[in-house]
Amino acid sequence: MNVVAELLQATKALVECLRQPVEKDKRDAVIEQVEELLEKREQLLKQLPHPLTDEQKQIGKELLSLDREANELLRELKQQIQQDLKQTKQTKIAAERYDEVYDSLAIDGMFYDKRR
Repeated sequence: MNVVAELLQATKALVECLRQPVEKDKRDAVIEQVEELLEKREQLLKQLPHPLTDEQKQIGKELLSLDREANELLRELKQQIQQDLKQTKQTKIAAERYDEVYDSLAIDGMFYDKRR
């Protein structure tokens, strides 16, 4: 199999992986798989022959459209992750504010009697 066909297969696999809905608890596995496919594509891009044949140019056009779709799907995944991080940060801040209210009430366990 030539390099261009392998690159096309790797790109198709990447797009299919990104098209699948990603659950939060399985996101790490999906990100690992995406990283592996991107690394494979990078290696294949380095091996591309410089004078491309007409057939390889046709495959290249398909590769470009798949690459645009993959970039858009990667952007969406990034936005989901950023949104989750933002939500986690807001939850953490809210919990800290809740705890701060009760921290100021503690007075070393002492009781002051105001009557004389």
